[in-house]
Amino acid sequence: YVVDDGSANRDVVAPVHQIYANDPRFSIILLPNNVGKRKAQIAAIRSSSGDLVLNVDSDTILAADVVSKLVLKMHDPEIGAAMGQLIASNR
Repeated sequence: YVVDDGSANRDVVAPVHQIYANDPRFSIILLPNNVGKRKAQIAAIRSSSGDLVLNVDSDTILAADVVSKLVLKMHDPEIGAAMGQLIASNR
């Protein structure tokens, strides 16, 4: 899911929404108002139907293998949550 948390520039991002509107890999949730990060995350989680949730922000850059590594960890019944290593970058 991609959550648009009440973007003030929705007219600018609308073409991006349209590009992915028919792509089954993406579900776009358009919130009418900015409700904050936590509530936007909750909206996505409540809409999801999968077994796992991966939360990233718009400025997150993922290593090519990070999702497969996290999924592998989550298949262990002893594991309840997993996270990657965060490397902060101020660009």
